[in-house]
Amino acid sequence: MEVFVDYGSQPSRMVMLFCRVNKLPVKEHIVQISRGQNRTKEQLAVNPLGKLPYLKHGDFVLPESAAICRYLAATHQVPDHWYPADPRQRARVDAALDWHHGNVRAGAAKLTWHRVIAPVLGAGQYSETVAREAENTLKTALKSLETYWLASTPFVAGQQISLPDLLMACELQQLVLLDGAKQGATMQQLMEPLPAVRAWMDCVAAAIGPQYAVVHQILGKMRERAVSLKQQQPASKM
Repeated sequence: MEVFVDYGSQPSRMVMLFCRVNKLPVKEHIVQISRGQNRTKEQLAVNPLGKLPYLKHGDFVLPESAAICRYLAATHQVPDHWYPADPRQRARVDAALDWHHGNVRAGAAKLTWHRVIAPVLGAGQYSETVAREAENTLKTALKSLETYWLASTPFVAGQQISLPDLLMACELQQLVLLDGAKQGATMQQLMEPLPAVRAWMDCVAAAIGPQYAVVHQILGKMRERAVSLKQQQPASKM
């Protein structure tokens, strides 16, 4: 069984952490999106969507991080809390996974792209209008995370860590890049009014252990580069 991932991809980091923390016999292949390695003829022949991560198990190829982790949970013996057998607990996990894409990811991924990755790191086209819309989407999502998903439990779906915790934490960790943005709120400023979210992020990192920091090392390097480049560039006009 193999997974094809990129350290710079939030969903890829979820899959990598799930495999590593559960010591799964899964081989990692690093495919660098920034170098177009996911769009080569060889890669597209196996993975026509051209997106990362994806899993390959014999002749079976599966995209989408949440689906990959559910498949891994079903095909390996992992602790039940990751993807519970109880119908109601599993439904709560599935609901959180579904909610994430249209809320947390819709805000955080667009915000970091249009504020930092594209304009500062030069990765592609960007729009400050889209960035502002994404920031509003993210703020609404973070409020729901604070007041609904984490209202009475330390983790999103209950008392123990599960798949959506990993997915959302990997997404939100990307916000450290906002220190390199030429305008707008930083991660610290976005998180300041959200004590439950801040505590939850710490709980997720603690539950994963050292691999959490290892897999996210790339963000520190990207942040440092973005901050350095920001300091060399003229300030944006609001």
